[in-house]
Amino acid sequence: MPEPTKEFPKRDAALAAGKKDKVVAKAFKEGGKKGVEIEGAADTSGLTCFCTRMQNSAGDIILLEAAMEGMNAVPDPEDPEERKGCSGHISKLIISENEPEKKIAMVAYVTEEHKEKINAIEWMKSVCETDLGGGVGGTPDDASTDTWATCTAVEDTDKGFFYLKMKDNTLAAAIQYLRERGLFNDEEDDEDEENPAADFEW
Repeated sequence: MPEPTKEFPKRDAALAAGKKDKVVAKAFKEGGKKGVEIEGAADTSGLTCFCTRMQNSAGDIILLEAAMEGMNAVPDPEDPEERKGCSGHISKLIISENEPEKKIAMVAYVTEEHKEKINAIEWMKSVCETDLGGGVGGTPDDASTDTWATCTAVEDTDKGFFYLKMKDNTLAAAIQYLRERGLFNDEEDDEDEENPAADFEW
């Protein structure tokens, strides 16, 4: 059984960057709650990769990284608080939008188990460079690695990137990358057996 997570460098970095305690806590907590949901979906459907939108990070990459850290945290079994996190064994790409600022933040996380099949930078590039619905734009940040990649895509009307279209395209593009590699299954199989992943809200 993995050791409980005791250090949270991404959350600490958000606080050090001047983000308000309540704002950071809200983003981190949402990640923790979503992580448990993802863990449950994995247990029932066998999914190993996941893509979703986050509501409390406001298109801020620093907050979104804290949210991902919350998703991956290993809870302390002795902690009386509700269980949270628990999805560090699942590769994920999460998305957060900021409509007033017309920007979209994304964080991709790839587990050690999936390193041979998918790459966080390439996954992020596939979203940025997608042809779906007019594309998304943006490029992975320089600090990105094969297992952790970040990007903020900002509306650029001169280049034909419009926020509302970008918002619509990100999730589908992230899922498409997984589907092309046989790592995403949201359809019922031919034997009429139930597939819980087909009913999950991505």
